Amino acid sequence: MILIYVPEITPRIKYIFTFIFEHILENPIQITDNPHFFTTQTSTKFSYCQHPLADEIHIPCKHLLFENGIREQNTEKLLKDPFAWSFYLLSRYEEYLPYEKDSHNRFSYQSSNAKNNIDILAPWIDLFAYELAEDLKISANMNDHVNRKFKFCNTIDLDHPWKYKHHSIIRISGSIAKKLVRGNFKILKDQLRVLLNLKNDPYFIYKKISGLNIPTTYFIPFGGNGKYDTNHSPNNYHYKQLILKLNNKPNTYLGIHPSYFSNSNAKTLENEKLGLEHLINQPILRSRQHYIMLQIPQTYHNLLTLGIKEDYTMGYQDHAGFRAGTCTPFYWFDLTKNKVTELKVYPFCIMDVTLKNYMNLSVKESKVLIDELIKSVRSVNGHFISIFHNDSISGYGEWKDWETLYDYLIEKCKND
Repeated sequence: MILIYVPEITPRIKYIFTFIFEHILENPIQITDNPHFFTTQTSTKFSYCQHPLADEIHIPCKHLLFENGIREQNTEKLLKDPFAWSFYLLSRYEEYLPYEKDSHNRFSYQSSNAKNNIDILAPWIDLFAYELAEDLKISANMNDHVNRKFKFCNTIDLDHPWKYKHHSIIRISGSIAKKLVRGNFKILKDQLRVLLNLKNDPYFIYKKISGLNIPTTYFIPFGGNGKYDTNHSPNNYHYKQLILKLNNKPNTYLGIHPSYFSNSNAKTLENEKLGLEHLINQPILRSRQHYIMLQIPQTYHNLLTLGIKEDYTMGYQDHAGFRAGTCTPFYWFDLTKNKVTELKVYPFCIMDVTLKNYMNLSVKESKVLIDELIKSVRSVNGHFISIFHNDSISGYGEWKDWETLYDYLIEKCKND
């Protein structure tokens, strides 16, 4: 048990100290605002206030954790208070403030001020927690107490369950016509062979995934088609059968992959979730936003209203790394209400589309980056969460050779 003195016990204080000590370090804490009680105790302890009470370990505090509202923060000064900075990162404080949105109205790596202060390729909060544990252990003769282990979370977005098969006649005809006009005869030959059942559809990689025998979560689109939603229709018989088969596979879990515009239309999101639940006859508790369409706090408010318990959208679409500064799942703190919620956020650190299309990395360069990220997460026994699409795992077309990156990651992490 670690005793912590603070001048005032606030929701933000309880949230960040609980996360760092109990969720990351797996060590119970007691927080007190009674100076007499604190000074008379002989247990492991430290104070978080303006000035030390005696000769205890002391960490000077800034004002952020004692505030209720949302205002511009001086991040350079905030960095001098690691607990306030941790809260700033974890709560996504900067996403409540004005920022320049990208072409899809999203918060991006380019918009972040945090990246100017820390290395986002490292889980800053977890590293700070481990350093603090070492300081306390040395100073107070604590026993080694960190029991958690590195975990790999294999997650797949199913944007295009098949490349060529089971589309509508109109869509197939249009696709063939375009290839004829453009002279893409080699690809057309592939398509025709798949349609005639002379060749497997290149995106149909589900046997490969199940053969890995590792827990896998598929995020399933179940909305209509549009410019940014090119998935099969939820009314498609073959698509529904595929979803049912995946749902019945061992070590396999399903979540909703909401359509592009459902992020701004809660009713659309509700209909998609209900439709998928009706098909598999069980509740859907996990989600990941299509296109990483995460707008805080609106997106999370919508998910909570619909009973979603876990969200896997927390990460940058345009850069690898830790958007919330951690590789540990955390409960979302709603700054608009100044309280912790029941929505658990699982932060990812790497996505195939990010590496190839945003960072413009080669497969070889991506492997080096994956090594760096895995090493960083292993150093704090955190969660390594990746996003791949069945497109990239297929290694077909524009994703030629990228299947080797997925294989490389699995080989590095499959025992965890």
